[in-house]
Amino acid sequence: MIKKIYYILILLFSIMSIYLGFNSTIIPDNILYLIILFYVINLLLILILLFRKKKIFQILGIFLSIIVIIVNSGLVFVYYKSNSFFNKITNIEYETNNYAVIVLNDSKLNNLDDIVSIGLFYNEIDRNYKDAIVELDDKRELEKKEYDNVLTLVTDFLGKKVDALFVNENYIDIIDEGTDKFKENIKTIDTIAINTEVKQNRQLMNDIKKIKSFNIYISGIDAYGPISTVARSDVNIIATVNMKTNQILLTNTPRDYYVQLHGTTGNKDKLTHAGVYGIDMSIQTLEDLYETNIDYYIRVNFNSLITLVDAIEGVDIYADQTVTTLHYKVHVKQGWNHFNGEQALGYARERYAYMDGDRHRGRNQQQIIEAIIKKVTESKDINTYIKLLSTLESGMQTNIDKKMINGMINLQVKNNYNWGVESLAVTGYDAGGYTYSYPGQYLYVMQPDIDSLNIAKNKIKEIYVVDN
Repeated sequence: MIKKIYYILILLFSIMSIYLGFNSTIIPDNILYLIILFYVINLLLILILLFRKKKIFQILGIFLSIIVIIVNSGLVFVYYKSNSFFNKITNIEYETNNYAVIVLNDSKLNNLDDIVSIGLFYNEIDRNYKDAIVELDDKRELEKKEYDNVLTLVTDFLGKKVDALFVNENYIDIIDEGTDKFKENIKTIDTIAINTEVKQNRQLMNDIKKIKSFNIYISGIDAYGPISTVARSDVNIIATVNMKTNQILLTNTPRDYYVQLHGTTGNKDKLTHAGVYGIDMSIQTLEDLYETNIDYYIRVNFNSLITLVDAIEGVDIYADQTVTTLHYKVHVKQGWNHFNGEQALGYARERYAYMDGDRHRGRNQQQIIEAIIKKVTESKDINTYIKLLSTLESGMQTNIDKKMINGMINLQVKNNYNWGVESLAVTGYDAGGYTYSYPGQYLYVMQPDIDSLNIAKNKIKEIYVVDN
């Protein structure tokens, strides 16, 4: 009786494991079929051996059943890890906008009770600012002075005509671009976080076998901490993927590119400022710029890159010159370098050491992405992908459906595609201009070079097949 119960339990556990293996879709079909064959043979052997009278056969049956249990546990683990990862990165419920009450460093104001007057600036595309003011009023009602110009607001604040400012935290960096040592002269005495529901308005195809090509916007935000935090986007790369020709085109747009933010009129703005208004603003602005559709996005921050590169045991990068980076003080020698996560981030963020500044940084970022793609796609080991899933759970957001991601991993492990990766960067020339986000203040911008922009548009059209 005990043997029958033991065998039934193993049989049920095996059936559940096979079901989970198929449901995860991360394991290639050919491997799953081999696993099923393994189960059928071993379960039959276990059935025969367990019920033989000789003890040696029973011991052999128990030994085989232990092997089956180990395989079952492995399949359950693969399903659990992949499902946990995809639920965390694809179930995007909200973005977090942080708003700060800031005062001058040399003031004696240390909390809301010390403040009498506060300056406000309404931006028509910052949809959460009014909600943040309501929450601020719940803490303490203050004498409010509203401004329609950031420059005037900042001037009055520095001239001590108002005690404090209430701004989106990202605006502190924007103001610092045009006001010398602004960040050094202020302190934050209170913050309010507003969570905004992320709505998926796009109809996305999720069956990778039916998709010919797609565009992915890779956004690297200027922040550590929670990936849901809205921040400036310092990395703006469109990855155009053609599944039929196994081509990937990486098109980099400099952070200071002077573009018209989607849905706005008047002053153009730096592309990096689009990230202040949420991921959709960055996507729609790039769609307008390149006259293409962006189907999906991947959003990462500084922590994400460090953990990803460390998970694949580093990347190999060829540097065109010897420099020491500002961040992490990485000594980059001319020639081949092997970088860990922090070193890769330092290299990807560096611009001050180069004559062409942000243009060179963009090329460095593309090198890092190319190296990651190469390292990941070279592996046929499913454990490599499981390890990646574990490390990226809290450091990545995407609107790519988990069925599609699983399908892509499945196809890569099964077919070991050799991807051709090409990098392209639009260029421009150094200039100054008034921006949408900081009107009245003349900031450094990069005026687009129309010829390089047209080349990029045409190249994307070559690889991006519209009739999926």
